[in-house]
Amino acid sequence: MITKGSKVKVLRKESYWYHDIGTVFRVEENIKYPINVRFVKQAYNGVNANNFTESELLLIS
Repeated sequence: MITKGSKVKVLRKESYWYHDIGTVFRVEENIKYPINVRFVKQAYNGVNANNFTESELLLIS
């Protein structure tokens, strides 16, 4: 189960952070993309976080 503080690898192919590792900083419920992940690397527009579903992430132990 993915919880706050977990390290995850992004599996969503169209994501800027595809195959990058980030840290979960928020997990919500009852929304389409409930897991908010923060990354070290910034996207071209200065954003360093994005929301994902659990199926788009791989938990890194």
